Amino acid sequence: MGALLLVLGICLVAFPVYAVADGEFATWTGVRVDWQLNPKVKFRGTFQARTQNGLREMERGRLNVGMNYRVLPLLQLKGYYELQYRDRGAAGWKIGHRYQAGFIVSGTKRNIRLGWRELLQHTFMGGTNDAQLRSRLRIAYEPVNWVVYPYFSVEAFQPVGDKAFFSLPRVRYRPGVRWPFSRKTALDVYYCRQYDVKRCLNILGLNLEIKL
Repeated sequence: MGALLLVLGICLVAFPVYAVADGEFATWTGVRVDWQLNPKVKFRGTFQARTQNGLREMERGRLNVGMNYRVLPLLQLKGYYELQYRDRGAAGWKIGHRYQAGFIVSGTKRNIRLGWRELLQHTFMGGTNDAQLRSRLRIAYEPVNWVVYPYFSVEAFQPVGDKAFFSLPRVRYRPGVRWPFSRKTALDVYYCRQYDVKRCLNILGLNLEIKL
């Protein structure tokens, strides 16, 4: 167990350093709060700050709130609203609004948890609007007696409503570990490699998860 954690930690640190030469470096830090209103309905709120060019510049702040509704034991419906304050380069800082709706199918078998998520999002910012379909596959290893749980996800972004559909303008690869402090709190530490048509990003992320 100790050797596995050491190898995983080395990979999380060394791989981003190796990849920085091929793209820009950024950080994402956030806090997520979950409130289980009843066995089927869960409220979720997330605040996240993102930097660019390392830690030197703020890229955006975002507040995301919404609900998850469990239709079946393995199926949840999701709906969210997001408020963004974002650096648009030469256009300056802009306020944006994003709406998201979709579903997630997930289940556990022999300590392995698999998840498939489809999310349709529509973003309005600075007089423009953009619709995308986000498809994500996630696998996590969650044995009962481990201190941290490793996971890996792949997420693809597809534009909706134009000829660029199936062009895969953005793909994210995200290995990470989740460390529960208690039944109510956990820390998610990850590296994300993001490829898109404009640039590649190497992202180090840190999320605090809180259950009410």
